[in-house]
Amino acid sequence: MSDQLALGWDAPAAPRAGALRSFHANASTTVDEALAGEARAKGQDDRVLSWFGWVGGDRFTASEVHTALGGDAGFGPLTSLRRSLTGLAKAGKLQHHRADRRPGPRGARETTWSQA
Repeated sequence: MSDQLALGWDAPAAPRAGALRSFHANASTTVDEALAGEARAKGQDDRVLSWFGWVGGDRFTASEVHTALGGDAGFGPLTSLRRSLTGLAKAGKLQHHRADRRPGPRGARETTWSQA
């Protein structure tokens, strides 16, 4: 058996730095749509951080934050809020309290979030 030469497709040393951090683009999304979606996601993150700064150090469920920010009409889907909360927690700006679970509006238990 002979050894094959590598094709030179080595993994990059550092992760790629792209423009999209929060918005999920698919094959049918144009560049302009993807960049606009990323700008909306950044704006949502800013609103969430501002709201947590205004209310202080209390803990809130995602549904409570969503309602306080105007719900679907005022903020967007609850899924977008959850994406924002998770991203801000990964960035160290919010704290996710996984052990503090409270009943949500439909009876399912939700974890809570607070300022870091």
